[in-house]
Amino acid sequence: MKKIYLLATVAAILTGCAVFLFITQLQSSAEQAAAYETELVVVAAIDIPENTKLTPAMLSTAEVLKGTVPKNAVTDIDSVVGKTTKYPIVKGEQLFQSKVAEIGDLSNDRLSDRIKEGYRAFTIYVNEVSGIAGYLRIGDKVDILVTKETGGVQTTYYLFQNIPIIAVGTAVQYASGVKEINSYSSITLEMQVADCPVLNHNISNGLVTIVLRGYGDEAIVEVPAYSEETVKEITDG
Repeated sequence: MKKIYLLATVAAILTGCAVFLFITQLQSSAEQAAAYETELVVVAAIDIPENTKLTPAMLSTAEVLKGTVPKNAVTDIDSVVGKTTKYPIVKGEQLFQSKVAEIGDLSNDRLSDRIKEGYRAFTIYVNEVSGIAGYLRIGDKVDILVTKETGGVQTTYYLFQNIPIIAVGTAVQYASGVKEINSYSSITLEMQVADCPVLNHNISNGLVTIVLRGYGDEAIVEVPAYSEETVKEITDG
């Protein structure tokens, strides 16, 4: 009887050891599998030149070890389609957000990347008064007034409204890393293609003044032209 108990005890111990070893082995296998777990990143499917608008055909994905992907790595192809490359990217090279630009984003370093399709950068000279005393910043929006002689009468009217400023000052001022410029003699506006010659003509033939809009004010206002005759009409009326 004692032998039976002894054998049962030994068998139980052996079974326990076997179960322990089996669980340990499963744990080890799971840890090894986790160590080799991968995730997808976006890579160039072809050599892509600088200043190229990205399409799905230019991009592919590749597997890399999980946990090794940098924070600014691109992991979704759709997130960069339509953006423009800042630098050449060779086939198989991993894409990073710092290598592409969202056209029209005013935070882009290159001025050409801030201009939306169908628009142009138009620089005008300003002084302390016409430049709103140094308060203008990238992203502000302005209205443009013009005063010129029409039919022998000096007339002032709104020429354009809600025009975004995409640069303030010169590129030289930004070369030193200065981001907040308080002294400038020019501002650069984002104008529709067809409006550029209109603005240029009025600068050449009249007095152009800009007025600053409040943040978030997008309304296009209907304001009649103002002249000496307008004053007479108001006075006589």
